[in-house]
Amino acid sequence: MMAQKRWNCFVFFLLHIKHVVWTQRFQIVSPSSTVLVHAGEDVILPASLSPAINAQGFEVRWFRDSFNSPALLYQDFQIVPEHQIHSYKGRTTLFPEELLNGNISLSLQDVRVSDGGLYRCFVDSGLWHEEADITLNVEVLGGQPSISIGSTEDQQTRLECKVDKWGTTPDVTWRDMNGVDVTSESSVTEERDNEGLLRVSSVIPIKQEFNVFSCLMRSKVPRPDWHSGLTIYIFSPGVPGWSVVFWLSLLLYVAVAALLMFQWRRMRGACRPC
Repeated sequence: MMAQKRWNCFVFFLLHIKHVVWTQRFQIVSPSSTVLVHAGEDVILPASLSPAINAQGFEVRWFRDSFNSPALLYQDFQIVPEHQIHSYKGRTTLFPEELLNGNISLSLQDVRVSDGGLYRCFVDSGLWHEEADITLNVEVLGGQPSISIGSTEDQQTRLECKVDKWGTTPDVTWRDMNGVDVTSESSVTEERDNEGLLRVSSVIPIKQEFNVFSCLMRSKVPRPDWHSGLTIYIFSPGVPGWSVVFWLSLLLYVAVAALLMFQWRRMRGACRPC
């Protein structure tokens, strides 16, 4: 009788453990496996538990290369900074009030170029654990490009458009004074500096005749509020100064007219519902 009672208790215990484990099974889900951010901005690496169970008593670890050197470690109901990578201290946090709903997203402030790469999110409930990956891409825009004139060994005149501090290779567009795209005649080279950023140079050969060239560099990332860098160069061998001033003034008037037309269309579109 006693043996039967012990057996029943053991079976009940196993069923209870199975129920507890089953109710604490979860997955880590994210709306995107890749997150894009501009250097200097703040970003959230989104992640949550499915089903949306309370994660306040769980271990939540965000790390990169080393499991034991996390960007953030949440344990025993608090963030533990002792083993955190030094460069992330004061810049990473969770959303404590959202852990109740299974939100384990990582908030990263003042993003740096070195922050880019693969992040791993590890969650352990004590009875179940899961891991998921999210890639952070950090985009850096270079400054205003500059154009200089030079020549090759065979005395071929050329223009060089260059800029520093790009995170990824920008799109480069060359146009002449008639607005014709002459980019196909150019070539692009790049090299990385000590910070891991790109120094981009585009070279185009030119003929010995008066012309106006523009070099446009813009990010390949489809985000409209990021600027483009435009530089204009007037090539005028043997051309009188008044001609240079005339063409430069004409180019300026065209640019101003285009801007005014754009603003007028925006105002007209804004007033249309009225």
